[in-house]
Amino acid sequence: MAKKLTRGHQKVPIVEMEKNNNLHVTFSKRRNGLFMKANELCTLTGAEVALLVFSPGKRAYSFGHSSFESVIDKFVGNKPSPSVHGGTNQHVANHHGDNIDELNNKIIDLKTQLKANKKREEVLGQMIKEGQHKNWWQAPIGEMNLEQLLMMKKALEELKKKVQDELKCQI
Repeated sequence: MAKKLTRGHQKVPIVEMEKNNNLHVTFSKRRNGLFMKANELCTLTGAEVALLVFSPGKRAYSFGHSSFESVIDKFVGNKPSPSVHGGTNQHVANHHGDNIDELNNKIIDLKTQLKANKKREEVLGQMIKEGQHKNWWQAPIGEMNLEQLLMMKKALEELKKKVQDELKCQI
């Protein structure tokens, strides 16, 4: 059995980071993760969420569903901000919310597909490492996605050309 190349998932201690570069990278990743979780909360429960985050570099980042301003206005108790057409139109706002929900559902579906493709890639990579398919052309075609099939087609065409060239040289 091969040794692990990585240390795996380990708990990160919650202390302030010393290296400025690491601080910015970690902030960026965690901010994106926080925004994704807020988006999932909105999609799954219909909650209205507003997040305001300031980076170590003092830049402001915001997330709001349906919009940051509308959630803050609702929290503060102000009137809703006027729409693009000059007045509040509940029908337009509802349609906009439905469209956002549809897009959020598509995002969730795409994330699921991405996870499945990454898992398939890991399985195929492991199979190759373990020597189950010593020759790349014996890989299970039924488990390949379109991109992998196109790459295999190109490789087979190149192999065919090399064989034809070698035959011409020997004849």
